[in-house]
Amino acid sequence: MYRSLKKRAAVSTLCLFGLAACSNDAEVTTEMATEPEKTELAANLEKAEGMIDAFYSFDATRLQSFLREAGDSAAGILAYQSSAEGLNYKVLVRTPCALEEGGTIACPITVQDDLVQALETGFDVTDTFHLTFEDGVLVNVDTSSNDQPIYRDARVWVQENMPEVMEGPCKRTDGVRDTPLDCSRAMTDGYRQYKQFLDTMKEQAAADDAFIPEAFEPSVLVGGWGFKLVPLGPELVDIDYAAYMSSIDHLQKTFSRTGSWPHEGITAEEAMQDMLNEQGRFERRESFAYGVLTQDGEREMGSVYVKPSSKPGYDAEVTMWVTQADFDAGFDAILYEWTQMWIEQSWPFSNVAYPGRAIDWATWDQL
Repeated sequence: MYRSLKKRAAVSTLCLFGLAACSNDAEVTTEMATEPEKTELAANLEKAEGMIDAFYSFDATRLQSFLREAGDSAAGILAYQSSAEGLNYKVLVRTPCALEEGGTIACPITVQDDLVQALETGFDVTDTFHLTFEDGVLVNVDTSSNDQPIYRDARVWVQENMPEVMEGPCKRTDGVRDTPLDCSRAMTDGYRQYKQFLDTMKEQAAADDAFIPEAFEPSVLVGGWGFKLVPLGPELVDIDYAAYMSSIDHLQKTFSRTGSWPHEGITAEEAMQDMLNEQGRFERRESFAYGVLTQDGEREMGSVYVKPSSKPGYDAEVTMWVTQADFDAGFDAILYEWTQMWIEQSWPFSNVAYPGRAIDWATWDQL
């Protein structure tokens, strides 16, 4: 689920990764609460811990007893439990449930599971349950996670290359998997095949002069951590224009380093031509430009560019920018961290340059 980006950025994504900042907010709220409110919170926290116990018992009947009033979310959580069982979830760190911003109760659990193991990243996912109570009754449960970019790329690859999985064990009815346990096991095999595919692509790239191997298909939708990346093209022209025109001085100093882009006189026709140019380069596999959008797709926060290196010694060159407002909110560091993981895990490169970041501009210009 999308969390407040400004809040999360200000605390270096701790809300998403461990909810430390949310716990701090909870302490302030608790201090101001009346005794009856504190008593009700304590009872809700106890129920939340009980639901987590029930979830990881992998006993559906036990879990269902907590979800009687949880509405439409109940079916999803029960299916999630079955999926977790199929993926052999092993709890590594269980952080106590705590009140989070907005009044919900958050329960972060760091787990080891078969899907991530299949990708061989050495990463353990933290899943967070967000529980909503009304008058002491659990009425809704949402979940979020800090999945790495490769996790979502692998899912898309399986969907596109293994239709028998999506039409068989992973088939959905009314948005819920028919056989979530079987789906988990089939997806694990699919993720292993995706990892083998990536390894093969990287070997081919190392032996080939092409920017990317012919069989490699760059992602057309990827994301997480409250944002998503989609290729730049005509359909994004309005929000792309609004994004860079809101930050002219900032981008001239930090990204283009010249007054040539962006500038006050950019016309609608020029903006559209830029989108068409980027779309053409993407389709010809010459370079790949992505708009970084909010999860709802209503606003562009910045862009990420993957292109052949303009300097010797590198397979690729990756640059990015964010708007002034998002930079001030701390999102630049979040996007850079996420992009490094995405490029390392999901692209067939072995040596990538990040000018202006891992390499300062002065050094880069002299190479």
